[in-house]
Amino acid sequence: MGGAAYGARPSAAPLLTGTAEGLLAEILFDFRGISRKDFRQDVLETMGRSPSSRMFHLDVKEADTAREHVRQILLGIRRARDPRAVLGSLGEALRAHDPYDGALPWLELTVLALTAETGLPTELLLRIVVLLRAVTPPPGPPRLLAHVPLRAPGRQRIDERTTLPEILGRLLDHFGGPDAGYALAFLDSLAHDPELSRQHPQLGGLATLLSGIGVARPAPPAEPAGRLIVQIRLDPETPEHIEAGRYHLRASYYRQPLAGGSIERLNDLVTTDSLAKEDLVAEGSARLAGWQALFTEIARSKRSPVRIEFLLPKALLGHSAELWSPTPGGHRLGLLHPVVVRSLDRYANPWLHTDAWYQRWEHLFSEAMDCEAVDRIGWPPLHPERAADLPGWLDGRPTLACLGLDTPYDELDPRVRTAVLDAMVFDGVPAMLWRRAPGAPTDMVDALRRDRPRSLAQLPEAVHRHRKVTRAAEAQDGITLLWDDPNCVDPDQDAGFPGMV
Repeated sequence: MGGAAYGARPSAAPLLTGTAEGLLAEILFDFRGISRKDFRQDVLETMGRSPSSRMFHLDVKEADTAREHVRQILLGIRRARDPRAVLGSLGEALRAHDPYDGALPWLELTVLALTAETGLPTELLLRIVVLLRAVTPPPGPPRLLAHVPLRAPGRQRIDERTTLPEILGRLLDHFGGPDAGYALAFLDSLAHDPELSRQHPQLGGLATLLSGIGVARPAPPAEPAGRLIVQIRLDPETPEHIEAGRYHLRASYYRQPLAGGSIERLNDLVTTDSLAKEDLVAEGSARLAGWQALFTEIARSKRSPVRIEFLLPKALLGHSAELWSPTPGGHRLGLLHPVVVRSLDRYANPWLHTDAWYQRWEHLFSEAMDCEAVDRIGWPPLHPERAADLPGWLDGRPTLACLGLDTPYDELDPRVRTAVLDAMVFDGVPAMLWRRAPGAPTDMVDALRRDRPRSLAQLPEAVHRHRKVTRAAEAQDGITLLWDDPNCVDPDQDAGFPGMV
């Protein structure tokens, strides 16, 4: 699908039309630092050192107000001998000075529309950018990824962190010449998403715009068969107060719909000898490495998401489960897939499957826009003398679904630990988060905030990404996420293992 199918841009056409200049100005004003004169001057000086815009900063009239200064910058670009090259250097300079600003991907997409042959007329692509910027809050990356054509060039560079403008830019900017077919298929699929269309009326305008260029509706994106859930269970064989305890390893894997719900058991690991507490990581990893059926299932599932769940007794909830490494190269599970821990006591005892557990679990999926998802994690006072206040604290927060502990679980005062475990049983708290070494919980929350999960239901993936990002840090102490999905419970598990009565 070549550029001629959609019309070409005359080479003599002016670069910055009224639409283009207005859009660029709006995007530049969205940069956090643009209001500061020193930031604007630094960007201009960086542009002036670029071979594409040598000494450009000397051609821009200074101004004290950001609005006037931005106008002068755009005026300088318009008057430049090679405005496309200068505009490209503006994007490079802003990336150098503020690489994580949310306005940068929109600027880079707009620069692409103005400076490259994408297969779409410039004015049409600029109108698309205007419409997409009005979709606020934007859909989350996992929802967007479902609309990307499977065979699109560059799809391997698109993952669950790629934003809307980045996806569109990568679909338009690829080897092999201008071809907007996959980008149009993505946009058309997005515009006709029923749920998103209800939330964002602007997508109706996008659908109308696309209908005018005769894009064919793509087939609905294929849904993965479901999430693969691997449950690794450690049953105590000795009293839990004994330091040199032993645990019986059992494991099963299941298939669960991506939207959640009941699970289907696929296979069990043949029961093995018990493991000593100090050998759990090494010996447990070796047992998993020999589980050929699981290896085959993961290979067969390919792009299906995987979650690893460790079912642990209360004395072992602080275990570093993500350090298990069943691969020959010693790759840690926590870097390969989301790894969570679960309460074995609540899982195995049907008396503890209360309505409160299900009710709070449903609140994990809330996408209320009054605050960010991570701000809905509750941090109760955990002083020993106030442990008795926790039930009342939770009673006043019936929608709270995730509890944050500002003290590592293994270091909790016995009174506080009892209160925390009771919060799971009696108050139905389904999720908890804690560092495994002392430190400010704000560091952990700030790290998760950078992923901007739309709901707490995305916490396993957010923690997984944090583990990957911090894997090289020497002081990485680890994060534990307790994640008790009440729907992801196998009532027949005890009787399902070979050798069990």
